[in-house]
Amino acid sequence: MLPIWGIQQEAELDEFISYIENPPMKTPEIEAMIERDKNMLSGEFCRDCSYCMPCPAGIEINTCARMSLMLRCAPTDKQLTPEMQAKMKKIEGCLHCNKCKSKCPYGLDTPTLLAKNYEDYKRVLSGEIDVRNYT
Repeated sequence: MLPIWGIQQEAELDEFISYIENPPMKTPEIEAMIERDKNMLSGEFCRDCSYCMPCPAGIEINTCARMSLMLRCAPTDKQLTPEMQAKMKKIEGCLHCNKCKSKCPYGLDTPTLLAKNYEDYKRVLSGEIDVRNYT
């Protein structure tokens, strides 16, 4: 058995295997999706390596720094719970000590990334941004 990254269900594996004989065609819609994903995943993208942890302010950095991506790439139910809202709210208590920033192997400005993700999160919570049908 060989695991394939991102495949979690048998139907996903069947779809993946079907591409061997019937490769997907690059349509304008797929091209637009590729461009959107490329823009979203380049630059200030937290890879969740957790080298930034632990945070002296108790912020779950490896989750909070990826929230904007999670809201757009995964089911939102688990991201909008009261528990997750409490985790995101901890960003308000960031000490700006830059310990996380100094440990990041990707050179991310972690405090700024957290602040951006928190602002985006609040806009999603308020209904200003609808991420349910983002893809």
